[in-house]
Amino acid sequence: MPFVQVKTRSGKIKFHYTISTPKSDVTEKIDPTLPVVLFFHALAFPHVFHSQFGDPLLRKFNLVVFDFRSHGDTEADDLPEGYEVKDAAEDALAFMDAIHLPPCHFVAIDLGSPVALQIAVSQPDRVLSLFFISQTCLDEPPDVCEGHHQVYDCWTSAFPAPDKFDTERMMEGGYGFSQFMFSNNMTNLAQAMFNVTFPICQKHWGYPGLRNYRIATLEFLVNRRSQSKAALSRLRCPVKIVYGTDDVAYPLEYTEKFSEDLEEAGVDASLFTVPGAPHFACLDHADEIDPVLHDFIMQNDDRKPPPVSGILSPWDAFLRSAGWDPEGAHNSDDDDFTVTYVSGLNLMKVVAQHRMH
Repeated sequence: MPFVQVKTRSGKIKFHYTISTPKSDVTEKIDPTLPVVLFFHALAFPHVFHSQFGDPLLRKFNLVVFDFRSHGDTEADDLPEGYEVKDAAEDALAFMDAIHLPPCHFVAIDLGSPVALQIAVSQPDRVLSLFFISQTCLDEPPDVCEGHHQVYDCWTSAFPAPDKFDTERMMEGGYGFSQFMFSNNMTNLAQAMFNVTFPICQKHWGYPGLRNYRIATLEFLVNRRSQSKAALSRLRCPVKIVYGTDDVAYPLEYTEKFSEDLEEAGVDASLFTVPGAPHFACLDHADEIDPVLHDFIMQNDDRKPPPVSGILSPWDAFLRSAGWDPEGAHNSDDDDFTVTYVSGLNLMKVVAQHRMH
């Protein structure tokens, strides 16, 4: 999977990104004749759109995702103090320019949603449509802020010194993340996703990266502010919002408020709820969400690409190696949540395998 280097006001960045097209699971260039869907991933989980990239219904388009700074395989200068949504949006625009993306359909979840929204209000001509899954575009609710602080305290206390770490505290932090992301219901795919993501988080946010961890995962979230009605009125594209009813962190009222703000600003906005879906709704509820996303893109793009088949997610082998069993060959009745910790040489092997795939 390719990299591209950019420089913005907040530092130098070597973005890692993934492009999938109808003809290729992994490639370096889009097909210029097809719509482009640009994905903005969730906190800590750059592979959260695995189900979408493996869906033939959506692979008739160009699908593009990039790893945010301090996430995935992206390499960058340390985050500056005060790094916020506007800075992340500037970084994302630099990435779009560097690989020559045309106006795109944006799909964003969780952490990625305020970044995508910021681009849409600051440069509306770059965005053809906005599709939000489990949006976090409003001020963070006080109880969610408290949860972020608890997870932050667990994680940072697990690294008291450069050569020490506390496994038990790391497990507490991991369990806190799992509750937030998956409503404490770890499916086989969710467990595999966690297994491949956790060592990458250790790589970025171990003892040397604790400052970046504070800025990227705590302050970025709790200091976020809602867009004003004047800013929202600059949107020039329709918005679809998806909410999972089993989201344990954000109540339905939080998303309804965002939808109302958009409508009051004159934006064409609609809300789609997915019964039983957790915060990371796109992973195991793709069968319900992907058709809605597909139809939304087709409604907002004149190009009508033909159906495709014979495709795989670019992370298919990566996730299988971490325990994903889509055929159910090794299903068991053991639903216990487990966390695999990888360090040292084993961690580097995991990261290297991912880059090869």
